[in-house]
Amino acid sequence: MSQLILNVGTNANDGTGDTLRDAMIKVNTNFTEIYGSAGFDLTTIQVTGNEIRATRTNDDIVFKPAGAGRVIFPALTINGNNIEGTRSNEDINLVPSGTGNVVFGAIQIKGTTLSSTDSSTININEGLVVDGTMTVSGSTSFLGSISAGSGSTVGNLTLADGSITDSGGSISFGNENLSTTGTVTAGTGSTIGNLTLANGSITDSSGAISFGNENLSTTGTVTAGTGSTIGNLTLANGSITDSSGAISFGDENLSTSGTLSTGTLTLGGASITDSSGAISFGNENLATTGTLTVGGLSTLGALTVTGAMSFTSGGVTVDNLSFNDNIISSSSNADIRLTPGGTGSVIVNSLTIDDNINITDNHIKATKSNSDLIISPSGTGQVVMAKADIDSGTIDGTVIGGTTPAAGTFTTLTVTQALTLEGITIDDNTVKTNSSNANLELSGNGSGGVTISGFTFPTSDGSNGQFIKTDGAGNLSFASAGATLSHSDLADATTTVSSSATTTLNTFDKTVYRSAKYFISIVDSTNSRFEIVEANVTHDGSDAYVSTFGSTTNYTGGLCVFSADISGNDVRLRVTNISDASTVFKFQRIAVDI
Repeated sequence: MSQLILNVGTNANDGTGDTLRDAMIKVNTNFTEIYGSAGFDLTTIQVTGNEIRATRTNDDIVFKPAGAGRVIFPALTINGNNIEGTRSNEDINLVPSGTGNVVFGAIQIKGTTLSSTDSSTININEGLVVDGTMTVSGSTSFLGSISAGSGSTVGNLTLADGSITDSGGSISFGNENLSTTGTVTAGTGSTIGNLTLANGSITDSSGAISFGNENLSTTGTVTAGTGSTIGNLTLANGSITDSSGAISFGDENLSTSGTLSTGTLTLGGASITDSSGAISFGNENLATTGTLTVGGLSTLGALTVTGAMSFTSGGVTVDNLSFNDNIISSSSNADIRLTPGGTGSVIVNSLTIDDNINITDNHIKATKSNSDLIISPSGTGQVVMAKADIDSGTIDGTVIGGTTPAAGTFTTLTVTQALTLEGITIDDNTVKTNSSNANLELSGNGSGGVTISGFTFPTSDGSNGQFIKTDGAGNLSFASAGATLSHSDLADATTTVSSSATTTLNTFDKTVYRSAKYFISIVDSTNSRFEIVEANVTHDGSDAYVSTFGSTTNYTGGLCVFSADISGNDVRLRVTNISDASTVFKFQRIAVDI
């Protein structure tokens, strides 16, 4: 039941409030509601001064907020299983009384001491960070990795970044092996057995270092004193000799960036020279895939060239032909003939004849400005062309498909540019006449007609006032209109106006028509406003006049104001909307002539 409120009236004893009986009935009803509630029982809770205590033995005191509600104290909030401080930057203190401890399960905190109430182990499952000094008085076992900061000490050992030092000056591993996957670095002068390690050297007190059966490998340089021996090889200043009298490189390549000398031959740079002044290849062939350069007067027997060959210094003469730079010439009055073998061809990328004619690819052209290109057969010979394509001119006296010059017959004529036929030009998809103001006429032969895009036009004109109609099969013919208007014009249109500024709705020519009658439908969809109205417009040649009537609308008034004026020869019907909302005008107009 909702709480009943006592009506105390407007003023004292003015008779507007509850009667005493009605007021007490409301009081009793409210108390009955409180004491009858199952959740309200003060018999188990006692409030004395600033204490709230349970009166039944071993009873809990439970604070249970509703839903997402919280239990709130002056500086603490209990939210679910969270205890939260509510004042900015304040600690939450758990302070026991006297010698009491703060106990969490089996963990006991007393002062600065953390202990276990059940004498069991205290487990710290997460990482532990100690910013101060940690003192361990008992035995300690580390099952995982140990990390210590630089400068940490273990006995006489000091651990620093990259080093372990001993205050006694030496570190002993006893009989244990020392193993590492990294690098062992020792100071210069360090000794390992008979070996002494110094900057850039390893020496042995016995005078020799032996690697036994092991390979010696280095990515750097091996330096040996002159006279050093490796097997049968003796290394001396500027030479390598073998006691057997020969050095073999097996299947390996011999490479040097200097000069290689063999007997009287010297190989260096890009040349082979012989101290005797001549190099003989005996009965062997000399082959190269590169360029062979011969200077001075040379004699070549049978010469086979598989790559490029270059001759310099005055050219080369072969029999009656001379090759000099880019010129090939013959001896006096001798022809130069290019004769391919078998079915081969003579291929020239670009050929210029007598500085007048150039043949390049599939083009033959005259090189001198404005000169003709003349093709003349000898005697009774003819100029024969399998196909002819002559631009910017005509072909006169040409036999096309016959034995004597005559008009040609073409089954298919393909023209890639504009085609001009007497007074007609056909260019792309355009057909037009060439003579000024000339008509373009299309006509069939005999009784045939003209068909355009599937529509066949009549072959003769109809009568005055008729129009063209279709039979639905592409055949067009003349037909009479359903109504004939001799002095008026019937039209319709639609206009959208999106402004409250005065706008022209429609015009008619004042020199043709005297008056017009409009039936106008108006729709303002934005504001759900609709109207139909009639307007009559007339003029006297100087001024225009308008009258509206018969308005029917769902709005309190008209959706616009009509006006009329004359601009030039146009009589204008104009509208001024009552708002800037987009408004559609659809109308039918009957214009009556002068």
